[in-house]
Amino acid sequence: MTISPLGPSTQGTVGSAALTRRILAFAGIPFLSLIAPFIFLPVLARLAGADVWVAIALGQSVGGFVALLAGLGYPTLAPPIVAVASVQKRRRLLATSLHVRLPVWIVASVLGMIIAASLAPEANRWEAVAMAAAMSIAGLAPTWFWIGVGRALPILWTEVLPRMAATLAATGILLAGGGAIWYPALLAVAMLAGPIVVYVRIVGSEFLCIQRKEIAEILRHHPPGVIAETAAGIYNALAVAVVTSVTQVAQAARYVSGDKAYRIGQYSVSALGNALQGWVVEAREAAIARRMRVVLLLHVSLGLAGFAAFGALGPWMTRTLFNPDIAIDRATAFGFGAAMLGIALGTAFGRIGLVIIGARQAFMVCVVVASVVGVVGLLVGGALWGAVGAAWGLGITEVLSGITQGIVFTTRWRKRGKDWRRLVRRQG
Repeated sequence: MTISPLGPSTQGTVGSAALTRRILAFAGIPFLSLIAPFIFLPVLARLAGADVWVAIALGQSVGGFVALLAGLGYPTLAPPIVAVASVQKRRRLLATSLHVRLPVWIVASVLGMIIAASLAPEANRWEAVAMAAAMSIAGLAPTWFWIGVGRALPILWTEVLPRMAATLAATGILLAGGGAIWYPALLAVAMLAGPIVVYVRIVGSEFLCIQRKEIAEILRHHPPGVIAETAAGIYNALAVAVVTSVTQVAQAARYVSGDKAYRIGQYSVSALGNALQGWVVEAREAAIARRMRVVLLLHVSLGLAGFAAFGALGPWMTRTLFNPDIAIDRATAFGFGAAMLGIALGTAFGRIGLVIIGARQAFMVCVVVASVVGVVGLLVGGALWGAVGAAWGLGITEVLSGITQGIVFTTRWRKRGKDWRRLVRRQG
């Protein structure tokens, strides 16, 4: 296995065949990462009680939110910068990311474990704490770097396959009579091993060279991305925790089942965004408008297809994969389907569109406002109507957020500057 940074991409001149291969690579690899949890989770749902089911899901939710904090906006802001950077610049970007993310991760992960322990069912607090710790490690992953470089295979070797191995091992242990605690324990080892290999081989001695100027630039430019991702995480990564706080365990368990299936659709949107985020700025200035039209068409199509598919297949999927007692109904399924449509719109218009034209503040404001509405929707919907209310609270919020970002993007697009590469480099 060779892991090395590439120079500035030359993919700006390639056609639809190369784009298709790129999308398939970035879509196929996340799909593999989804397979392993859906081997473990059905076993957990059938062998463990509702309390363990909720504790593991709660730990995943809290840990995912911690990962957003520790990521410091890199998944949203860094790929376009990496896409047009030199080899040496890419090494420095990766090294500096560790200098600023490691301290944040240490503090945030400890707080996350405390929160998970306070919200989890009393008998299964350790499972929630361990799961939160394991999931928080994702905030240190260099996935954004490979997205910017335009290479999906290193993500497979260093992130996806180790996680699959850990999940399969935990499933075997659970079937043999072991406890659910093995899942987060093994997952934590897997999630640390891969990134360490990447940082050692690519960053190397650059890690010892701490540049205060570079750190200051990150702290100056990244807050909009950090705030946007953190705010989105409140009603996304923390949705399970929010719903758990206002509903009975039975309703929370049903919401968890829908949330697990919803992640499949969410990751498919994320994978498409990963494939196209750097692809847009790799082009010559004259071709960026055409590439943005492709981005919008693909995301809207995926969002509509996801809405229809989730509404039709969601109840059957959760009934088949998990315990029928915690399966979702069709109304809840359509709520999650609406959320997938909203995520697709927000990815195209916000994460890709607004970010590459330099409208970071506008992107941040859209997401923060939507997050406030989202928390209220989850709390009110969950308290009044249980799982179905919470799902539609999430769905309506995501759709409104996506539409709002679309309106802002359309307005800003008409006023955009012409020198795209200079803009992207200046942001970095």
